[in-house]
Amino acid sequence: MIKLIGNEFKKIFKKKTIFILLAITLAYVILTNIMTKATSSNRYYYYYDDTKYYEKQLAELNPNSEADKSTYIELKSSLELSKLTAKYGPDSWQANVINTILPSCIDTVVRHEYSDEITEDAYQKAKAQYDEAMQKLASNDWKYFVNKDLEEINNSLNDAYAQKENTTDKQAIASIDTTIYDLELKKQIDEWRLEKNISYAPGFLNNALENYYNGKIALQDYTNKNISELSSDELNQYNSLLEETNLSKYYINNNITLESDNRSILLNLFSNYELFILIIGIVIAGSIVSEEFNRGTIKLLLVKPYNRIKILLSKFIVCMLILVLSIVFIAGCQLIFGGIINGFDNLSTPAIFYNFDTNRVETMNLFAYIALIGICKLPIYILLSTLAFACSTLFASTAIAVAIPFLGYIASSLINQFALAYNIKQIIYFVTPNWDLSYYLFGGSPLFKGLTMPFSIAICAIYLVIMLVVSCIVFKKRDIKNI
Repeated sequence: MIKLIGNEFKKIFKKKTIFILLAITLAYVILTNIMTKATSSNRYYYYYDDTKYYEKQLAELNPNSEADKSTYIELKSSLELSKLTAKYGPDSWQANVINTILPSCIDTVVRHEYSDEITEDAYQKAKAQYDEAMQKLASNDWKYFVNKDLEEINNSLNDAYAQKENTTDKQAIASIDTTIYDLELKKQIDEWRLEKNISYAPGFLNNALENYYNGKIALQDYTNKNISELSSDELNQYNSLLEETNLSKYYINNNITLESDNRSILLNLFSNYELFILIIGIVIAGSIVSEEFNRGTIKLLLVKPYNRIKILLSKFIVCMLILVLSIVFIAGCQLIFGGIINGFDNLSTPAIFYNFDTNRVETMNLFAYIALIGICKLPIYILLSTLAFACSTLFASTAIAVAIPFLGYIASSLINQFALAYNIKQIIYFVTPNWDLSYYLFGGSPLFKGLTMPFSIAICAIYLVIMLVVSCIVFKKRDIKNI
């Protein structure tokens, strides 16, 4: 058997195809890292300068015309905001404050100039706030805006609690509780900003604050629901929110900043490069038998003193080894070339994940985590490569053997979504909901209710055995006299 395996490896590495595939894969790895480095600096914001657009629109309007006045005021306010944003730069903390805190103040100042709706007292108050805000923006005092916001939140909270004490209507109390919950969240965000020194500037921790707030708000929808009675889709959404909020809180409390770099790409190795793993695995498995028939070399192979089953199994073992080696190759390329392009600095930082069993955030050695994910993803790659191998044996056609597994891979998510949408419970006996074991890691929930890891492993094993047995039967009985 070892000699047969060795001969198969020699055949594979004599082909130009394998080297072309590896070269394309390497080029993609390098390109991915270059693109990651190029986009990492502006991934937290998107900005388009609308100044010229607003100026052009304003030039076409008459502020003294009642028909144009309302539109003119809106565009004038937007123009002032755009100019201020351009002054400090879209990646500054000032830009965030300008577009979230100052719009109402600027709108009041502009309306006073072009409309009779604003009283002199309201204007003077808004103008004073505007002037003070401009001074704080210029002096880089972002904490002023946090403290100002905290003051307003505390006042609103006091009003809300007082209102709740004087209310007996249950529906009104529920509405007040929702308001209080939202205000308490915003208060927590502001307190974190001051404690952890997180400005309004776009960045990882600022993004974590936003994710935490949005996640906690979304989780409110599940407060009065029985989690055990949620549908599979709802449970997955709930778990995703739970994971996002807990991870964001962990990053904030521990002042952890994670950027798009070599480490982040390695952590998502299998989602980033899964297609290339499958291309190598399926192309090799889909041609390893069929090419013997197409070239007529199968006769020379079968006259050797080995039985047909041993010959076929040696080819299958080689396919599986090539599959594993392709994963190692891609991981190695990412580690080396990703490090050269994006640095090796953060590789000592462990993988950070939320454990649903313990209900807390945990850490694991980076490479141990990647290996664990790889093991859980292996059933996908093994089953699709085995399907290519079986088709290669059954049809003796490389094109068919390569096309069918890829069609299956593309259709797998559609099949799962269709089964979820129409609640087709029998789907749990099909391979696609079972072949990704990473869903079960750290107490995660599977795609469909009723699935467990032992059950999924058993289903995958059954499909694997069926394909191998059929391949062996067909290969053993095939007539090669006319080939």
